[in-house]
This record gives sequence, C-alpha cells and structure tokens, in this order.
Amino acid sequence: MEDLAEGFLRGFGRALGYLLVNILFEFFFYYLGWPVVKLFTLGAYPRGADRYGWKIESHEGVWVSSIGVLVFVLASMACFHYAGLI
Repeated sequence: MEDLAEGFLRGFGRALGYLLVNILFEFFFYYLGWPVVKLFTLGAYPRGADRYGWKIESHEGVWVSSIGVLVFVLASMACFHYAGLI
C-alpha cells in the first residue's frame, strides 16, 4: 500500500513540476526575453509565431526563453543589491 501511495505522489509531483517549468519557461521567460532579443537584433529575431503565437518548440524560442531567464536573474540581482539584501 505504501508503494502505491509513493508512486502516486511521485507521479503527481513530476506532473506538477513539469507544468510549472513549462509555464514559467514557455510563457513568462519567453515574453520577458522577447523584447530584449527584438531590441538587440533590431527586430530581426524572433522571426514570428509558428503555432498559436508560441515559438518555444524551436531552437530560437529556447534561446529567447534563455535570454528571459538571464534578464530575470540580472534584474533580481540588481533589486537585491539596491535593496541592501546582498
């Protein structure tokens, strides 16, 4: 019985983690990195939407989301630094 509960909780945790990572990475970080990439490439990249406005399935979308993560980390570090927490 314990194995069944452990398996269920492990599966539920993985599903929840997968959803949170996908929502954060594909939505929040993509749209955080999008204006930065547009600005630095003078509008050349990202080139447009492939599927329902999402470009995350391509390498270009992953790079844009990665830039969004970088922007988030740098902005967080700046906020913590100026607030005197670091």
